Amino acid sequence: MSGHFIDFIRIQQTHAVGYMADGSYRERLPVVEDGIVYKFQRDETGEFPLDDDGNPIPVYESVSRRFITGSYDSLYVIRCDGAKVEFEGNVGRFCRPDNLFNLDFDATIQKVNEILATYGLPPFSAGESYEKSQPSAHDIKHGLLIDWTGATVSEVHITQNFITGSAGNAQAAIDWLSTQSVSHVKRTRAHDTTVSWGRKAGRKYLKAYLKAPEMLVHRHGRNKEEIEQDPVYQYAHSHGILRFELEAKRLLLRDNHCRFLGEITMQKLAHLFEEEVQPLLGRVKEDISRLELESLPAPVRMTASAYLRGENVAALLSRRTFYRHLKALRDYGLDISEPLPTLHKFSPVINVVQIQPVASVPDWYWQHQRRMTLRALPQQEAA
Repeated sequence: MSGHFIDFIRIQQTHAVGYMADGSYRERLPVVEDGIVYKFQRDETGEFPLDDDGNPIPVYESVSRRFITGSYDSLYVIRCDGAKVEFEGNVGRFCRPDNLFNLDFDATIQKVNEILATYGLPPFSAGESYEKSQPSAHDIKHGLLIDWTGATVSEVHITQNFITGSAGNAQAAIDWLSTQSVSHVKRTRAHDTTVSWGRKAGRKYLKAYLKAPEMLVHRHGRNKEEIEQDPVYQYAHSHGILRFELEAKRLLLRDNHCRFLGEITMQKLAHLFEEEVQPLLGRVKEDISRLELESLPAPVRMTASAYLRGENVAALLSRRTFYRHLKALRDYGLDISEPLPTLHKFSPVINVVQIQPVASVPDWYWQHQRRMTLRALPQQEAA
């Protein structure tokens, strides 16, 4: 097990229906929806065109998505118009109180396909691969020369838990991460326990947050006391669990050969995750317990000193020198491209905290999850 999990997936597949080239006929799939949405267009007189029976003629119609809810505020979304099947949600957390640990990609797809079967729908499949007849310049640059006839994934969230050793260490890690920038994306600190890079609507959205406080915010129908008594919360709090989550969108998946179900593997998704996260975690040298100016290379020592005094070092250096020093100092946990409001805020950050991936799922975790799911069954059936 790599320690990477899938926390959300959006996947779709269009199936051929009607008469095929070989003369065979394929029935339309069962329609799964929550109603039909129609659009009516007025003509130049402001009236709705009518059919022979006097009813307005729609210019567009679509089936609405069906939201399936489970215990602990869990849900997934499904839709089928007779040919195209769509699914989205955190299927691994369905009817579970938390997602501290979750399913890998193959297990996620397996569970999604089991759900599709309950609606009489075919499973998502890879289909067959074929070479693009007219690849674009972008395709050639990124080696995107193969397409697949099967399902496509337009969004997937990849997560991994890291252990810091204590709640205090976890907070120090988040404080340090809040000073770190990522090229070409905006950094945001929503509150004291979460920091993110990028935009929700962009190619990617990366966030880091403390799991224990997050469980108290997103209670999923439980009260604070119930969560604080939950061994999952106690584990996350006492071990200082820090989570990274990468929301990979369609274009990022495409450029990394993870757009088609036929080409996606958990190994590829884990590699994509590591490419985004490790540049952040790798900026602190493990052999430094305290940031001492004397330990820095001589060429960047004065720049670091000026930065810690609150000076605008970008104005003191040439552009080329600034970026050279920026790259060097990031290895020591200093990002001189970011403002440093007060030394007080930075002081707990310059203590190195050992941030290591959680090596394995605790033995008791999945058994506890089953108990919690079964405990909620009477409430679910009553609802």
